[in-house]
Amino acid sequence: MTQKRPQPTKPDTVENKSTISVCDIIHTNANNVIEKMESLLPINMQMYSDFYTEYLHSLQDLFGACYIAENEILSKMGIDQKTLQSFDTYAKTVARSTIFQIEMANNIQKTYLQTQISSIKTLDEYIRLALDYYSRMLSRSLGTPFQKISNH
Repeated sequence: MTQKRPQPTKPDTVENKSTISVCDIIHTNANNVIEKMESLLPINMQMYSDFYTEYLHSLQDLFGACYIAENEILSKMGIDQKTLQSFDTYAKTVARSTIFQIEMANNIQKTYLQTQISSIKTLDEYIRLALDYYSRMLSRSLGTPFQKISNH
């Protein structure tokens, strides 16, 4: 008895499936879109990170230029050390306040995103429960007339 060689199969497409459903079509295409978005996420996050890093380095360079201005202008003005110490105290207070605000904003954003994730998970659970309930009700309503006919 000769064995049949397995024939190469075509990838699943609408043309070669014997049956197709609306859910299959939507699910397949939604998955393709989601996979594309997921594949771009690391690249986009890295690009945003690189942009932000360059922005912060530019700010550092800007404040670094202060040394040049101080050597050229401020040192010639004869500002005393008490004034500079007071300015240092003020600058530290502003910096602490700014860092605190950054941390608060970061915590708010973190909490907001965690709440969104939780909301999506809750919505997903609700949708699954609703679809399960709908399936059971549809099955019962479609099953009832067929059961009556088969009993006769």
